Formats: sequence, C-alpha cells, structure tokens
Amino acid sequence: MVVFAVAVLPFLVGLALIAVLARFAPNVPRTAPGVAAGTDGRPAIGAEDFGRALADLVGALGLETVFASVGTGGVVEMTLRDPRPLVGGRIHLRATPVLDGALEAADVLGFAEGVRADMGAAKGILIALAGFTAEARISAQTSPAPVELVDGMELAELVASHLDSERAAALSAFRGFGRDCRRATGDVRRAE
Repeated sequence: MVVFAVAVLPFLVGLALIAVLARFAPNVPRTAPGVAAGTDGRPAIGAEDFGRALADLVGALGLETVFASVGTGGVVEMTLRDPRPLVGGRIHLRATPVLDGALEAADVLGFAEGVRADMGAAKGILIALAGFTAEARISAQTSPAPVELVDGMELAELVASHLDSERAAALSAFRGFGRDCRRATGDVRRAE
C-alpha cells in the first residue's frame, strides 16, 4: 500500500499544480503585435473594398488575372500573368487584410514553398496589412523562391503611384494603411 501511495502522490500533486496554474495564471497573447483594434478610430477595410483595390492595382501594373478568389477573413489569392516576354511569367499573390498580428517567418516560408512547388511561377507577392516581423523579412530574403513582402504602407504607396492619390487617400481611411502599421509591428527598418 505504501508503494502505491508513493507512486500516485506525485501524480496527484502534479494535477493540483496544473489546476492552480490554469486558474490563476495570466493570459499571454500568442500573436505578434500588429495593428491593434484599439489603435485608432478608423475601421478595418472590408473584403470587397480590399479585393477591388487589389484588382485595380493589378490591372494598373499591366498584369493579367488568371484566377482570383476571396477566402475566409477577406484573404485574397490571385494567380497573375506578366505578359512581357523574357521577364514575365506566372505570379502568385496572397493578400490578407487581417490586423490581428504581424506575419511570422513560418507564414512567409510556407507561402514561398507553395510558390516554389509551382514550377511555372516566376515569383510570389505576399501582402499583409498588419505587417511582418523582422524574422519574416529575413526569411523572405533566404526563401526557396523569390517572394516580395508588401505591408499596408507600401500598398498605399503603390496605389498612389500607379492609380491615383484619391484612391490612396480613400484607403488611408482604413486601419493598416498608415504609418501606424510599421510602428506597431516594430519594423524599424521602414519606420519613419
């Protein structure tokens, strides 16, 4: 009986410790800091507006849309074709308007692996309004396929330079399209 008590007692003490920790431990955020909902009073961009802005930008850049879809959370997936001879080719674009947290290196490498798996793809473009962590930017440089990272500020700059400044001003009314996205993600390389 003593042997049984010695064997079970550590198990019961462990369960009691787990119960105490589960009850009284503080909640820890599990995402990288991004453009938080309470940062400012601007609303988040809707899926339709985000998709329309991307489609207009793609057309202004002279790229042809082969396939486009909008998934859960307004995530836009596009397969594009650059018609220019020699330098053109198929381009994969993924854009997310989600502002919950900056994209991590694992997200970038997973996207790059998908681009590499498509043998005809020239490159991939990953757009995230919440921005990218420093590790994600480094992983894009060493990824198995060429991947360009575009945050909300860069997307607004592209819209202003290739469409018009009125469209860029309309986008800046939404969260994630201003300087706040770089400061919140800690992207000091591009912060102004």
